[in-house]
Amino acid sequence: MDKKYNRRVTGIYFIFVFLFLFISAKVFYLQVFKSDFFKRLAQNQHYRLLSLKGKRGDILDSRGRILATSIGRYSVFADPSLIKDPLSVAKILSSELDLRQDFLLSRLRRKKRFVWLKRKISLKGRDRIRALKIKGIGFLREEERFYPQDSLSSSILGRVDIDNKGLEGLELFYNDYLSGKDGWAQVLQDSSSQEVILSSNIVIPKRGANLVLTVDAQIEYWAEQYLKDTIEKFSAEQGSVIVMNALSGEVYALVDYPNFNPNEFSLADLKNLKNKAVCDLFEPGSVFKIIALIAAINEKQFSDSDVIFCENGNFKVPGTTLHDWRPYGDLTFKEVFMKSSNIGVAKVVESLGAEKYSRYVNLYELGKTTGIDFPGETAGMVKPLSSWSKTSQYIIPIGQEIGVNLLQLARIFANIVNGGYLVQPHLVKSICFDNFCRDISINKKKVLSSESAQRAKEILIEVVEEGTGRNAALKDRRIGGKTGTAQKYDPKIGRYSPSKYRATFIGFIDDLDPPLVIGVTIDEPKKSHFGGVVAAPVFKDIAEKVIKYISGSKS
Repeated sequence: MDKKYNRRVTGIYFIFVFLFLFISAKVFYLQVFKSDFFKRLAQNQHYRLLSLKGKRGDILDSRGRILATSIGRYSVFADPSLIKDPLSVAKILSSELDLRQDFLLSRLRRKKRFVWLKRKISLKGRDRIRALKIKGIGFLREEERFYPQDSLSSSILGRVDIDNKGLEGLELFYNDYLSGKDGWAQVLQDSSSQEVILSSNIVIPKRGANLVLTVDAQIEYWAEQYLKDTIEKFSAEQGSVIVMNALSGEVYALVDYPNFNPNEFSLADLKNLKNKAVCDLFEPGSVFKIIALIAAINEKQFSDSDVIFCENGNFKVPGTTLHDWRPYGDLTFKEVFMKSSNIGVAKVVESLGAEKYSRYVNLYELGKTTGIDFPGETAGMVKPLSSWSKTSQYIIPIGQEIGVNLLQLARIFANIVNGGYLVQPHLVKSICFDNFCRDISINKKKVLSSESAQRAKEILIEVVEEGTGRNAALKDRRIGGKTGTAQKYDPKIGRYSPSKYRATFIGFIDDLDPPLVIGVTIDEPKKSHFGGVVAAPVFKDIAEKVIKYISGSKS
């Protein structure tokens, strides 16, 4: 009996000794080998890393007007582990946040320590929710992109996503410059996750660069208004306008209508997001006769008085028959362009030859992008000479079987006005950081002799004074340009549509400092479809305003 008892006592003793040694070893292990882990765990219960967003840079027009900026907002988050009654909280927040109750409930029941409830609410909204004192609900200050001019310049500016990353337009193209550099701070919090104080561990966020554009918001406004009025007057599908400095390639206005309001993006029609002046190609029609004019002048094959027989309005060529909108007999070389004779231009190019003419199409880099600082520019469509049919040399010069954008056309006319230089169109003048601004350097190259450019310019001025562009004329001003009326190809019927047209006018103000090129194109106008009737008056209205505006600012 005693022996059995002694063995039990001894066993129990050794068990206690073993447990003591085990616990001691465990404590030693935790204190020595896991001390850093528990320090971090304790710290994480009291500290939280808070992201500090760097403010996105502003976008300003050439005169310092703000076109895009960022304003303060508050985003609502939850720590579901601290919310005891998710259903009740979801009911309360549903009306405050204008969100469905089932959506909120699903987020509040997640097995996470952090979930977004709603991004970017107003200060008043934050204060209302904060007054409810709901445990587990918190707020982070963020920036929201705001466009003070609403839809004005929207097709240039583009938009950003919920995290202020550029998605379209200049917001996308210059996103790396505009984006601020994020910082962070350590936030001390109590047991209910309420922020108490910032620790000394702070990395200061950096603001993004500001963009100063070449665009002038006032000129943009006039261009948009006159374009809008014309589209409504002629019940057109859409239209575009470009106003460009012929000497430097600076774009003063680049307008599409219909457009969209980036402040109310959810209401926007997605087809209006794209900048059609840069990103859409179209067959230009008679405005493309400018290439034939340049080629013939530079090759010195025609004098202004040389006579070309225009076949009384019907000219059979390989594969088709060309017609003029009005039958002409004999026309001088100059009159062919003043009256926009398809047959006369076809005969000019026939005399030059397809190979020589195609060199001038390539001279203006058609089929390539202009290099404008904007995403999504179309290169256009240019068939290589080896792919030309027997018909091509007759119809490409009159603006068929070739695709261009409005910007490319404006660039060709700028070359005529500025004495033969091919400029690079651009929208940003300078990028401004904290203490300095860096101007954008732009190249231009000589592609045409000054003499040829001058002669072509004088003929284009006569097109406006006495030819098809008379509706663009301004009294006592040197205005030149070319009209274009293009039938649209209809893939449904496999030929050019008898009822769908594009009306275009590209013109210039020669006696302005600096000289400007203004391009207008209207898609599918009704009632009338002629470039001289639909598009030329838009040029005139814009030119009249711009002349007074620029002249007045320099007086």
